[in-house]
Amino acid sequence: MDTILDYIRWRGDIPFSVDGLREADALVLCMLSYYDLKPMWADHEGPIHLRDCQKLIDAGPVPVMLAGKDMNYQEIFAQAVASRRFGDLLISDYVDQVRDEPPMQFAALCFHDESGISFLAYRGTDDSLAGWEEDFMIGFMRTEAQVLALRYAEAHLTTGRRWYMGGHSKGGNLALFVACSLQQPVLELLERIFILDGPGLCDEVMDISGMKRIDSRSTRIIPRFSVIGKLFEPQITDSRIVRSNASGMTQHSLATWGIDHGGLDLCGENDPRSRWINAAVGEWIEGISQEDRVVFVRELFDALSANGARTLEELDDAGAGGFENILRCLLTSSEVTKKTISDLPRQAVSQVVSAASQVVSAATHLLRNPADRREKESTVNEQERAEAEALTGAEK
Repeated sequence: MDTILDYIRWRGDIPFSVDGLREADALVLCMLSYYDLKPMWADHEGPIHLRDCQKLIDAGPVPVMLAGKDMNYQEIFAQAVASRRFGDLLISDYVDQVRDEPPMQFAALCFHDESGISFLAYRGTDDSLAGWEEDFMIGFMRTEAQVLALRYAEAHLTTGRRWYMGGHSKGGNLALFVACSLQQPVLELLERIFILDGPGLCDEVMDISGMKRIDSRSTRIIPRFSVIGKLFEPQITDSRIVRSNASGMTQHSLATWGIDHGGLDLCGENDPRSRWINAAVGEWIEGISQEDRVVFVRELFDALSANGARTLEELDDAGAGGFENILRCLLTSSEVTKKTISDLPRQAVSQVVSAASQVVSAATHLLRNPADRREKESTVNEQERAEAEALTGAEK
């Protein structure tokens, strides 16, 4: 199965002026939003070309603001920088902000092609606990990242360009929120909005009737195994399901999504396991009042940061001792949090953890060795069929 890395290699010599923006390009540009490009503006102001980022590559691995294992991320960036299609793009208005208290994580940038195409990309959640806590907050309030995303769009969407907007994961939620919130004259500047496996908007927090206004110009793409993109599931007519060369939750990564002859490698329906998890998690969320959601999220992340961890990596580095401390904090938390945790759909959580852990340790090797991919895809497909049959049998 081809991925965005293969797409960059295949179409990299063709500029947007010859072949306009494709859905696969939206995946690439949203992936590029995850790279830490702050050093490029350390002694420089104004737009830069993506190809100028070669000096970051020459200096060593470019930080990727993503949780989890590397999936050819360095090679994706290097190939995009070296290509004509993406390397010639101008990058402007790069913003990258994170704050622990109150929790906030926001990053965005704009890509511009000389043919008149511009793409506004919102970054998804990074490795910071602040970013993850803010994600949880979309279930009970309008977040600061959403407010900043709207201000960013209002400041940078200008006439005279063919504008596209999108984001992956939390970035997709920001793109959706912004599109629903824009005044009609500004919304008209957007040719298409791409929501890539991003959660929708909680109707208890905001009026989601604005989705009808943006439906005709929106495209929603989720992998076959989708959990994050099914939270507060946005009702978008043009919704696609894409195949992945990974398994379980690892399919959330854009680097694993299938590309077929320059288009998306689509399939008809979601994995039965993910549909079951979505139903269980959705029922759990509906059973928690907004007031209790506030208490639960606050106490959960207080416990996670009890040892001073600010990122998921630091949390992982704390080892068994760190997790014992987290458990101790949760056991002494309020009755609201204890009950919320006790009501967690344990089987759904188990499925998520199991699906991710089965592949995460082997993902880097398999994705870096093209000769192994065919065998990997066959194994994943057989595994998914077997697990789906087992799950269906259990449900009966």
